[in-house]
Amino acid sequence: MTQNHGFHRQNFRRMIRLTAMIGLLLAITACTSHPLIMPEPLKPGERFAGYMLSVENALPQYVFRWGLSERADLGLRLGLPPTQGNGIDLSYKLIELNDRIHLVNLGGSIGVDQNNNVSVTYLNSKKSPRKEKIRQGRKVFYKVSNTQFNYRYFGMRYLLIPSGMIGDRVHRFGFLYGLNRNHRWGAELGYFHDFAGGEKLTPLGRPSEHAAITGLSVRFWIGGLKVLD
Repeated sequence: MTQNHGFHRQNFRRMIRLTAMIGLLLAITACTSHPLIMPEPLKPGERFAGYMLSVENALPQYVFRWGLSERADLGLRLGLPPTQGNGIDLSYKLIELNDRIHLVNLGGSIGVDQNNNVSVTYLNSKKSPRKEKIRQGRKVFYKVSNTQFNYRYFGMRYLLIPSGMIGDRVHRFGFLYGLNRNHRWGAELGYFHDFAGGEKLTPLGRPSEHAAITGLSVRFWIGGLKVLD
């Protein structure tokens, strides 16, 4: 009998923890969604497919990008669940000077369970060649690659939420910083402030378009880059 009571107590605690985790996810989700921008647009024939996990979306997103030209690429995001985290964006390279790349990105996010938005992002990226490992017998050499690069970037973003979770129109502006490792994986941190202020919540107690957490962006992503024939 005592063992049965212990078993039930253990299951009850697990249910409490699971409920708390679900509640936490619901509390931080439905904020907004931002594009995953490559600091250098993909070339024609290049395609990226991967996954992204972010504070602003909480649950994973599928991310795809296709190179359109030598200067532009197109991105698509699909949320899990598909009621949030969906979006489309277009990047265009303005200028490249030595190891510096300047680009602009136009994006839009849509979902029935988030703060839908349109955004304009400017990125200033620094490009660094990767070192390739070459083995010859027992010896290992490192050669600077002409085709593989790492990136660090800094950016500014304007974000317009036409009608948020409680129906307000919100303008946000802020900065972001990120790392990109050969278009294979990366991380990004940003914050976009609502200068109108106010820590309002939805009727369900979730972050509205005015909440500070709505402007926070912390994301990690991983994927694969393919060159199509």
